[in-house]
Amino acid sequence: MPVPTVHTAPDGKTYVKVRTALWVDGFDTVQTPPVSAGDQLVQATATPKSVQWNLGETTLTCNGPGNASGTECSHTYNRSSTHATGGAYQITATITWNVTYTCVGAECDQEGGTLGDLSMTSVPTPLVVGEIQTNTRQ
Repeated sequence: MPVPTVHTAPDGKTYVKVRTALWVDGFDTVQTPPVSAGDQLVQATATPKSVQWNLGETTLTCNGPGNASGTECSHTYNRSSTHATGGAYQITATITWNVTYTCVGAECDQEGGTLGDLSMTSVPTPLVVGEIQTNTRQ
């Protein structure tokens, strides 16, 4: 399975109460090369189902890869990351794939089936969440 690459907009730093767009690279259907054994030709296909985000203050599941505009997957932080180790949340994205297989040939027990779900998690990506404060004078 490909390791997802995490992206955010704003990139690297966002603010409390500002919508942060989330998306991943690697949310693609992948196939193994066909493998033959005797009179069998077997191939597995992994189709992405969802992305589970660990955002530091919460988790979120999106049914697609997301996009830079945040219309498919986004989060609005409620707390700054000042209390987090190093002053940044270490966010990760885990893609879950549904894995199926096909078998062609006289020696196949079945023509195909489901192998179940497999997942792959990104490397942690730091995201600084700051606060904007204003003062008014009268």
